[in-house]
Amino acid sequence: MNKPYLLSTHNLFTLRLLLSLLGAYIGYTYRHTSHDYWFGMIFLFTAIAIAPDYYQFKQHGDNHKALIDRLLHWSGGLCAGIVIYAYHNSGRIFHEEAGLIVLLILALTTYLDGIKRGWRCIFAGLFLGLVTVCVAYFDSYIWQLSVLAATAIAYSYRSRSG
Repeated sequence: MNKPYLLSTHNLFTLRLLLSLLGAYIGYTYRHTSHDYWFGMIFLFTAIAIAPDYYQFKQHGDNHKALIDRLLHWSGGLCAGIVIYAYHNSGRIFHEEAGLIVLLILALTTYLDGIKRGWRCIFAGLFLGLVTVCVAYFDSYIWQLSVLAATAIAYSYRSRSG
């Protein structure tokens, strides 16, 4: 198994966008359960973000600070998501609102991670923010988001140098 290739920025970017599109579909089709999907995605996006630094730390042992910085950054998003989920379970927030808030937290955490990591994370964060707006206000948006994601993935593939 070629871990450096699997953990390349392009492959992780593609995975983030495909999971975001799946979430947009779930938000469109099953609005009352989308909060569960987005809550799970916070954990998965955290693992996706931390995996390259963890792998590099395990291989070379010299990237300790970057790993700790990323862990601290994503633990903030995780804590915020857990608080929102607790509010939802206590009945203070309805299903649809909980999903949108958790999705917005995921978008912001991904975007802010991109400030240090590169344009792919920034784009993924903006894409998640766009998904949030689409789920909240529009009735038909899946194909438009799919075209945008496919274009971004193609551009990312073309510029795989970083």
